Amino acid sequence: MANKKIKIKLNNVEKEFESKNPLKLKEVIEGAPYLENSNIAIIKGVKQEISESAMKYRIKTTGGAFILKVTEESPVVDFWNKNYKKFEDKNLRWKSVSDVAFGNITIDLDVNTESADFDRWDVLLSISGLDKSEGHLVFMRKDNTEAYGLHNPKLGILIGGKRQLANLKPSDKIISIDLLRESKESVDYEVTTDLNTIIEDGWEIYTYCELNLKGPAKTTEHALSIFENGYIEVSQSSNTFISDSRLQTLKIDDLNTLPREKGTVTVRNTGVGMGKVYIYKESRTSSLSHTNVGKVVDGQELINFSTKGIVTTISKPERINLIGKSIKDALKILNEYDIELENKEDFSNSDVEKVIVEQTPNYTLDLLDAKKVTLKAVNPDNILHIKIYDKKAPKSAWYFRKLTGLTTKRIGILKTYFKHQDMAMFERNLEYAKALLPENTPKEKLDGNKIAITNMVKKYKGYAGIRTSSSDKYGPTGETFEGTNVVGEIVKNEGVLKSLKPKDEIYLYEEIE
Repeated sequence: MANKKIKIKLNNVEKEFESKNPLKLKEVIEGAPYLENSNIAIIKGVKQEISESAMKYRIKTTGGAFILKVTEESPVVDFWNKNYKKFEDKNLRWKSVSDVAFGNITIDLDVNTESADFDRWDVLLSISGLDKSEGHLVFMRKDNTEAYGLHNPKLGILIGGKRQLANLKPSDKIISIDLLRESKESVDYEVTTDLNTIIEDGWEIYTYCELNLKGPAKTTEHALSIFENGYIEVSQSSNTFISDSRLQTLKIDDLNTLPREKGTVTVRNTGVGMGKVYIYKESRTSSLSHTNVGKVVDGQELINFSTKGIVTTISKPERINLIGKSIKDALKILNEYDIELENKEDFSNSDVEKVIVEQTPNYTLDLLDAKKVTLKAVNPDNILHIKIYDKKAPKSAWYFRKLTGLTTKRIGILKTYFKHQDMAMFERNLEYAKALLPENTPKEKLDGNKIAITNMVKKYKGYAGIRTSSSDKYGPTGETFEGTNVVGEIVKNEGVLKSLKPKDEIYLYEEIE
């Protein structure tokens, strides 16, 4: 049997294989950038078709026409697709600074009271006052975080008639709503993690996504810490974007108003989704709620078609974070990037195994721009090794990581608030401590060398503490057990606690099983 020639395109590079046997995906991607068990996109073909698309609707009102592009897939969208005609002849019910609504109709879906983030020009359905007969079609006029009575109420985005939205009057009403007929490309594709998938001639295969990140330095660092291990986790997917929620709720300070084009990377800077990293499948208008930090330069196909799992990423630049590394290893990295160590006189040849606990500048883009860095390093014995109880106290663990900086750095820091005999207390972060419900509270006795935080039952919520001896009455922050969330334990180097004074900082290293 003669060899069969198979031509494919791998990450936009044409390749040819010869084989008597069926060609497997693992043979095709050998040597290509790829993280084990991450998504691989396979495009098998593209064709043009004319169809009555359920993706766009023309909403004609007495105040002008609007074009809605549906971007979501949800029970709310299913309801809209079947019932949109019921909104015809419905009046403008309200017009506020935040939104405009037409209605009302009955929306027979489960009521939900949770708030969600919405962007300017989003279009959604709502149930007012938890009354299903008070269903409305809502157009967002500004970014907002609000509860609209439904889980995932968003239908899509307004792509036509934006200027007319501000001119609507109380007497206006919807005249008609119609589907639009359009020509569109239909892509035959598959997203897989199965490396035994048989590959056929003419297919395109994508194993990674390359990102160029260059936004405000602090927010770009936030995104770089997401991509540092070579992937983005698809926590949420819609027809417009994918997002990674691993660092959700971390505070974001930087703002910019750059357009969100297809392939744009942003970080949400406000609302319940603050800290989430987004990559866009389609263009959106700029938003004050999103800080633009970069763009996809290769592998957009993986973003377009991934709805779950992880996507291999290559970030340019790579994150330069020296914290947690030895002086010896850090010098190699600095040499690679031609970055000068400004305080090299602080370190002798005997210091090469010291561990870096602080660096200035903190952020990769600032470091590459300055080409200079100042480091602080300590002996490994001066770093407190800890274990964090993610399973026993997940919310407390997340707060503790945010408090110490262990969310994005290998070495965390606690500032001493109070020290007395066998107990040390550390400063809190009130903004992050707002909803510290009781979890993993001690029952009868608490062993020594435990780490705890004060929960919201007590006045001084958010303070962290460590007690080296056991107690059957009080936790490490001096509170009774009902106000004590046990979040972790000391693994080694507890001696660093002995000589602490108020305002002293201790350094933490998390040991992960």
